[in-house]
Amino acid sequence: MLLSVTEVRNALRCPRIFALGRQLGRAVSFPVGSSSLGATFHRIVERIAETAHSAPPAVRALAAGASVEDVECALREWFLDQLVVELERSPALATMPAEIDDLAEALRAFAGYVARRIAAANTLPALTLARFFDRNELSIDAQLQNVDVELRGRIDAIHLPPGERYEVVEYKLTGSENAPADAAQVALYRLLLKLARGIDAEAVVLRFDPELSVSRIGEEQADALVDRQLVPLIRSMRRWADQPETAPPPGTPDLCPACPMRVPCLQNYGHYLPSRDDPPAGAPRPRPTASGELDDKPERELPIGPPIDDRQGEAEARAFEEALERVFRELGVGARLCPPTLIGPRLIRVEVAALRGRVKRIDAASDDVRHLLHQHGLRVTYERRGGERLFFAARTRSRPVRLPPLLSARTEWLASRAGRFVVGEGIDGSVVVGDLSEPVSSHLLVAGATGSGKSVLLRALVTSLAHFHEPAAIRFTLVDPKRVSFAPLRAAIGAHLEGPLCHEAEEAVQILEDRVVEMERRYRLFEERNVEDIAEHNETVAERDRLVRQIVVLDEFQDLMSVSNTRKPFETAVQRLGSKARAAGIHLILATQHPTSTVIPSSIKANLTGRIALRVHDWRASKIVLDENGAEELLGEGDLLANLGTGLIRAQAPFL
Repeated sequence: MLLSVTEVRNALRCPRIFALGRQLGRAVSFPVGSSSLGATFHRIVERIAETAHSAPPAVRALAAGASVEDVECALREWFLDQLVVELERSPALATMPAEIDDLAEALRAFAGYVARRIAAANTLPALTLARFFDRNELSIDAQLQNVDVELRGRIDAIHLPPGERYEVVEYKLTGSENAPADAAQVALYRLLLKLARGIDAEAVVLRFDPELSVSRIGEEQADALVDRQLVPLIRSMRRWADQPETAPPPGTPDLCPACPMRVPCLQNYGHYLPSRDDPPAGAPRPRPTASGELDDKPERELPIGPPIDDRQGEAEARAFEEALERVFRELGVGARLCPPTLIGPRLIRVEVAALRGRVKRIDAASDDVRHLLHQHGLRVTYERRGGERLFFAARTRSRPVRLPPLLSARTEWLASRAGRFVVGEGIDGSVVVGDLSEPVSSHLLVAGATGSGKSVLLRALVTSLAHFHEPAAIRFTLVDPKRVSFAPLRAAIGAHLEGPLCHEAEEAVQILEDRVVEMERRYRLFEERNVEDIAEHNETVAERDRLVRQIVVLDEFQDLMSVSNTRKPFETAVQRLGSKARAAGIHLILATQHPTSTVIPSSIKANLTGRIALRVHDWRASKIVLDENGAEELLGEGDLLANLGTGLIRAQAPFL
């Protein structure tokens, strides 16, 4: 069984929220007590840790044996400069002056803490600083043999103070009321680090409220916490996952009024009745960040829910089958239905075969069949795929498709290599996926008219690419001329962004030209090291020298093709990147709602090997994107056709 540390933390506070999260296939977080700027703090600290080896001049100028005060002053200036960067990238932060003041105070306190830890060494502070930030945002997993559970999590940081042992560190911007859950979390991370990496570290919680308090959980205390409290809890979680009804209520009902699972909890358990003084469930409360919960970081492993009881779909499928058989009899066409009938989120698929004679009779009667079924209120399409004859009916009530269960269903495959992504759910219930490292899908062309679900799909693609991989493995540059396509993602994947969102056409051209320069630099590096691609390069170098996959996602690129001073450089950059950037680990995802020959000339189309079409205006647009008809008859709202090297597949794009 696979569990995340976040799930264990949730179960520690309320077993039922864990059980319901598993049952419903949802990642759950507690809003009460979370920090509205926790994700911002983590992004800043991560950037500081990643650039510690090239600290600013004020830090590098410090001599060996510099005083704590001098080191703190230099670090404080550097840390606060990173806050300014965040404010410039996210102007909305300026609307929260009180929170920003607290965040600045937390960074000052952190600068003082780091200064005291590194100034004790009689070496250059810049050198000691680079060693101090040993690891940051480290994804880790290990098998707990005594409970037959694989535990997975993401450690905030591993520090290595001069002359001392390793420390596994969690940063918290919440009050001390969460201290028991925080101690349990860092104790589990200490265990994972020891099992997976053989590192026996001290467990430390740095709490900024905004003043800094340091909690050190001793070795004996941490081990006792795991053995006496957490291991028995994990054993119980195995049972609660299979039998949600056995999950007990929380020890205190204080969390219940603002619990995000309050409604399904009442529906499933019904044991808790709030008192008249409890605030309503919709009362304003501190909101969790888009990427986090109490520990302010994204949930890396999302549970798979139970099989969906799609009775509505089954009823519609039976009605469709009966209507098809009736229409064939009325037309005098000998045909039989070939099981199984597939019931997808938006469509029902029935295959038919000729009883006698040739299937050409079915082909000839297909228009009449569709017309008669339309009179019965059924929206039907007909397809010929080799020897198969397929009728598709749109469901009157669709089944929603969510990204978390799809990620969970393909966790092992997606997590094994950066660049793999989820497109949606196929009509047969399969998870439709792609891989940017494969030549047939190394760059993507996405097209869809207004209302087709293109922006939702782009967000799902980016989220699935980032979900299992840390920023050191994959980074994004998001170009959003409409200013709305990627805004919801900015906080959630902020650490994975190469820079702020781009909104201007001229900047987009410069971004692509910069990627061309980076591509050529990487190929020179490959030549020096005698390797063929980014994967082989990263296998042969130290972790700090590994190259990150860079993905440029550009929505509405027709703006670049409609202006003379951007069209040619854009087209040239796409041609160069499309033809040779795959091995260098640089990829393009280009989207448009106007798939015409002017917007997508053959020079661009030929270099975007992966194709995804949502509903388009006419068959001509479908031919331009997919080289065949069909996209003009899609249902909209995420219904799509994709060709990622294995032939045309129909799928439903997921919501986040």
